[in-house]
Amino acid sequence: MKNILLILSLITVSFVFGQQQEHLTQYQFNQFAINPALAGSKKCIDIRGGYRFQWVGIEGAPENGFINAHAPLKFGDKKRSPYKPSHGIGGHLRRDAVGPFSTLETHLAYAFHVPIKKSIKLSLGLSFGLKQIAFDANKFTTIYQDNAVPSSTSFIVFPDMRFGAWLSTKNEYVGFSIHNLIPNKLDDLGTNAKSRMHFYLTAGKKMKLEKGWTIIPSIMMAKVKNTPLDFHISALFDLDNKISFGLGLRRTDAITAQVRVKFMNFISIGYSFDYIISKLQKNMYQSHEITMGMNGCSSYGNTSTTSCATFE
Repeated sequence: MKNILLILSLITVSFVFGQQQEHLTQYQFNQFAINPALAGSKKCIDIRGGYRFQWVGIEGAPENGFINAHAPLKFGDKKRSPYKPSHGIGGHLRRDAVGPFSTLETHLAYAFHVPIKKSIKLSLGLSFGLKQIAFDANKFTTIYQDNAVPSSTSFIVFPDMRFGAWLSTKNEYVGFSIHNLIPNKLDDLGTNAKSRMHFYLTAGKKMKLEKGWTIIPSIMMAKVKNTPLDFHISALFDLDNKISFGLGLRRTDAITAQVRVKFMNFISIGYSFDYIISKLQKNMYQSHEITMGMNGCSSYGNTSTTSCATFE
């Protein structure tokens, strides 16, 4: 057990300071959690939340949860021109826990949306917030005494900033975002501990089939200095924006499956399952993710004409 905790803690340090910050299997429906340029991208208030249990069965395995909300800013212009720029604001709260480490972060976001053509929009967003990383010494033991390991519970707080860009039509999108824009040395957690910039690229396309069905291929790529490129490719089948299901592949890690159902035209619930194909597969460790969303965008008319491929 001590060896397992030690390995998990090493994974945690890499996860926090070197690897991608978190996995989101259902990233298609939770783009604002990745990119601040989505703030106010819909015509209504949009609220999302989710929780992920990774590698279930391993003590101290990663868990993370988030909740966010964003909305357009309106200035009393009821007959807004489709070519007039618009603005949006939002907030994001996320917590991760891996072994003895935990991370809590909160961000406030602002986005500026510029119509390039009637059907094409460019969005730029920036978010600023605070991040807290804590180490619980009660959840960590070593075989031999190591002065590099804190002997008591400790935490540090530091500023954080993100940038995002988003180009979309009602059926396509491509987004780029950067996390950890502010370089922070985290000496309290180790002499070489520091935050690194994370780069994300997402893209997707909604293609019509028959009888209300559409297929939505998409990809999310993530890169951090000195780490391999990470990507998640998926394809969803959607029926009238009421039910969707699909499969995906995360690089060398998992085959994913997900389903999402919408109720009363404004509440959506999603579930995804990751079948691990990495070396952890020998022990049959799997991952689960549950999400929920609420918005009233459907009241603005046909959602196929009022939203882009991020969907409702």
